[in-house]
Amino acid sequence: MHLNYYRQLLKSCEIKNILFIKGLICMRKEDRRNAYTEKLIRDTVFKLLKTKPIEKISVTEVCKIAEINRSTFYLHYMDCMHVLEKEQEKFCDKLIAYLEQSRNGEALDIVEEMHRLVREDHDFYLLLMRSGNPAVVFAKFFDYCRGYLSTQIRQNCALTETECNWVAQYIIAGSFAISTLFAEEKEVDRDREEIFHNLTAGGIAELARKYPKRRY
Repeated sequence: MHLNYYRQLLKSCEIKNILFIKGLICMRKEDRRNAYTEKLIRDTVFKLLKTKPIEKISVTEVCKIAEINRSTFYLHYMDCMHVLEKEQEKFCDKLIAYLEQSRNGEALDIVEEMHRLVREDHDFYLLLMRSGNPAVVFAKFFDYCRGYLSTQIRQNCALTETECNWVAQYIIAGSFAISTLFAEEKEVDRDREEIFHNLTAGGIAELARKYPKRRY
């Protein structure tokens, strides 16, 4: 009797394991299907962004080009602006994640790293820049860079927190403008990069010289 009981129990466990594995396989297939659909929608929206602003792109147009129905679109996004906003958020998170790895460096490191990241993904970066006000598009990244630079500057200069924030904002805004110009040219000009590197480094060094931080 006990032997039959354990046999039934073992069989029941085997069935549950099989069902569990099948469930995992189905979930993975569904995840891949969702990822493929979202990529299809994203690619279509960004293809259209090359010829028109996001306000002129309709869900109907995206669905027609991507060959999906509207209900499929709305399973993933609320509208075309939502597609863009999610990609902006992901891009900013990517930039911040990279910069987090070099937080122990000098203040200027964050500017150089930003230029490098923009060069690596210049086409996508330009699309995001042209899709709206850069200060809004990259607000999260601006805030991160401003906070980091402001802290670095305040450690070496006898400036107020507000003044350090202003200096950091000035550097970040200028760096983004130059990064955009570099991205539009697509080819890296090291000599030009060095000009702005020296300009920024010299400015920070001059602040530290003119407003030295007292060391106790």
